[in-house]
Amino acid sequence: MLELGFIGFLNPWLLLGLLSFPLVWILLRITPPAPRRITFPALRLLFGLTGTTAKPQNTAWWLIILRLLILLLIILALAEPIYEPEKRSNNNLDTLILLDNDWASAQSRQKQLQALKSQLERSKGLNVKTAILSTASRTKGEFNFSGFKSSDSLLNDMQELPPVLSWESDHIGALKSIEDQIQVRAPLQIVWLSNGLIRSDISDELEVLLKSYGEGIRYTPLTTALPIWIDSISTDYNGIKVTLQRLTNIEASIRTIAALSEKNEVLASEKVSLETGQTSQAVILSLPNELHNRVQKITVTGQNSSATTYLMDQNDHRFPVGLLTSSGKVDNKSLLGEHYYLQRALGLFTDIRSGPIKQLLSRELSTLIITDNEPIPLSDEEPLLEWINKGGLLLRFAGPRLADHRDRFLPVPLRSGYRNLAGSLTWEQPLPIEEFDRHSPLRGLKIPKEVTISGQLLAQPSPELDQHTWARLQDGTPLITAKKTGNGHIVLVHTTANTRWSNFALSGSFVNILRRILQFGKGVNNADDTVKDLPIREIMDAYGILTPLQDKDLKIAVAPQTVDSDVFASPRTPPGYYGVSKRVKSVNLAGNLGPYIHNNIDLAESRFYGMKKENPLQVPLLLTALFLFLIDQVVTLWLRGIFSNLPIRRSTTAFLLTIGLSGYVFPHNVEAQDQVELLDNKAIEATLNTYLAYVITGDNKVDLDSHSGLAGLSLQLHRRTAVENVQVTGIDLDRDFISPYPILYWPVTEIQGELTKRGQRQVNQYLHNGGLILFDLRETSGTLNSALGSMGNAQYLQQLTSGLDIPELEPIPSGHVMTRSFYLLESFPGRNNNRDFWAERTDQYRNDGVARILVGSNDWARAWAINAEGRPLYAMVRGGERQRELSYRFGINLVMYALTGNYKEDQVHIPHILERLGQ
Repeated sequence: MLELGFIGFLNPWLLLGLLSFPLVWILLRITPPAPRRITFPALRLLFGLTGTTAKPQNTAWWLIILRLLILLLIILALAEPIYEPEKRSNNNLDTLILLDNDWASAQSRQKQLQALKSQLERSKGLNVKTAILSTASRTKGEFNFSGFKSSDSLLNDMQELPPVLSWESDHIGALKSIEDQIQVRAPLQIVWLSNGLIRSDISDELEVLLKSYGEGIRYTPLTTALPIWIDSISTDYNGIKVTLQRLTNIEASIRTIAALSEKNEVLASEKVSLETGQTSQAVILSLPNELHNRVQKITVTGQNSSATTYLMDQNDHRFPVGLLTSSGKVDNKSLLGEHYYLQRALGLFTDIRSGPIKQLLSRELSTLIITDNEPIPLSDEEPLLEWINKGGLLLRFAGPRLADHRDRFLPVPLRSGYRNLAGSLTWEQPLPIEEFDRHSPLRGLKIPKEVTISGQLLAQPSPELDQHTWARLQDGTPLITAKKTGNGHIVLVHTTANTRWSNFALSGSFVNILRRILQFGKGVNNADDTVKDLPIREIMDAYGILTPLQDKDLKIAVAPQTVDSDVFASPRTPPGYYGVSKRVKSVNLAGNLGPYIHNNIDLAESRFYGMKKENPLQVPLLLTALFLFLIDQVVTLWLRGIFSNLPIRRSTTAFLLTIGLSGYVFPHNVEAQDQVELLDNKAIEATLNTYLAYVITGDNKVDLDSHSGLAGLSLQLHRRTAVENVQVTGIDLDRDFISPYPILYWPVTEIQGELTKRGQRQVNQYLHNGGLILFDLRETSGTLNSALGSMGNAQYLQQLTSGLDIPELEPIPSGHVMTRSFYLLESFPGRNNNRDFWAERTDQYRNDGVARILVGSNDWARAWAINAEGRPLYAMVRGGERQRELSYRFGINLVMYALTGNYKEDQVHIPHILERLGQ
């Protein structure tokens, strides 16, 4: 490729044709034009007859320049000029394309694919091989590698590219997985389609590795398009503290963080303002205790990814804890008071209530804590025992009073008196806490060596003592014992809750151990006690969406009683929920991401996605040459006197020819009804069979879901109705004819651009001829968007339909034909069950009273979607399989409505409908 400033030539050797210009000039100069024919009487030859010899006239200089200009344009066009060309490699090196496909690529996926396609198209016809390597491994640790192939082959396989995954990339691991093939073909041209982020701890090593393989080109998104993520989430007495993180950005932005329930109800939301240059900001979501425990996930609205969606589990819940105070007063002022240390430790993660036992048990309570100086009244023993048997947790702390006065609320028998390890008459020293063994519910927690115990109550030795011991001192004597009573537990800490017998209450381990013990007041440790590994139950994709999954190989080695232990998202432990019979443990990418920096690895060249697009100039040059050639022909005919034989003036002839050429070169606008368009084979096939069509959005995931959803609906139509052989196809509104299709399913996405004039004309004509379009906003609720101050996908629907003749819409009324075209329905659920469903306001004088536009947001395609085995691909947001059944019924009603119109509006059906309704 030859580059001359802003112009580049793909075939520069053809410019050698310019050397022929002198020869062409000479030939045109010495070749006279053809003689002019003039009509006149023969006698005129006798007038002015002379004997001199006439010389042929030379070609006019301006005509020579015109023809040379035509030749110049043709030569330049054949050399394939490009305006602002992208830099191309001048060597014949094989190319390795690194494709980031981790969570941070969710936002830039379409731009990556466009850049990938452009790179492959530029390599077509070259004698080089190209390979695509994904940087995020699959769940089994394998990286997707295409192998070195021709660009044509890779272009055909672009639909089989691996999806965006919900964990981090491993660039070094990916490169080393194909190191043997790289060494054979090195040096290579490296093209890195990056998401713009890279871990700071690997950047130096990765840069050295890439440069050792050859020269490279790095693509990154614009700084303003870089993804954001949740850096940390913590729960304290104020609420849920969420810290949002991004790289240095020159623009200020406002984000909304929302706490959502399992039904996607907004329980709390706060706006986060990131000022210019600010990289992080924290916000606190304040919720009452009842709402806090209903939170299923924390998300950043409008930034759907696995790094902006945090799943809550039982460890994040706030369960009320009762602190027994017989006198009604809490001793939280004195540094020697046990209540003082307990309140400050428990207040970090739960709500604390105080009072006598009857008052505490009258409300919802998870755990009751009794310190040494609080005796249990005899009148409260039976209600307390009943509450424990129902699942409550009684946590007690020992001390001098309990050493002298035993009761029946103890997990193990105790010896009389207590052990003093710090007295002036003993040789013993305070003992540290021994590391928790693998059978203890406290396993995994770390205890500092500085924590020592100087006084304790000793348990009576027995064969069952080991089974009830959760923690020991270094000499093996029990420090924490427990037993199960009914569905609840009694736990005893064999030392005080203050600093009288230990410094345990001064350490951070005191908080961690309390948090772990209090889990037994939530019913965590019940039927699943024997489970050693938790298998995955629901997996989160890169866009933050949960999908049911059963895979025995994907599990976490965490027992239910230690669900607060840290498990980080990885290919082996993907983000999602883990558990057997219920969601026990959540694994999150959000809140567990490493330090990131902007991808500024120094390669040979760096580019931004979509910033520079080369423009081919071949076609404009050829059209210009054609136009000049037509002018040359007209001028030649005029010089030869052809127009002088016509019974019109030359000026009139020139004017008509100019108008004709202008109409030929610059075609006039033609009204839609004047254009005759021929059906293609796809449209002809659609007229011979029944097809369910969906609009291709350009989002591969959404389009695949649409195809799978309509395939699932067509299967149900075949099973339940007389409609047979229903096919599914995708429609490109700019290329395909839509008139043969009775219904169009149109999912609304944010990446869809405005319709072209041809697309608008097609859709308007389709609606005027009685076609039916179902617009699906694919959102949980319009109420959700209103609470978050957003229009959601409704704003993109307005953009799409700005040039369409959309009729007036109204909420679909009760008794509408859609509710009884096949099944009797009261609502129209999909994967969601939002009641907002709009239809065209109709009357009997327009389109026979049949609505042509339906608008909803229930994500019907994913409710209908099935895999190759006919099994559902997605779980329902709520309602379970019953809601999926109702969704299929709505789909069947929709197809019947599109095929039969207002047929069920006929009065002949009313008695049968009333009979089915039982009226």
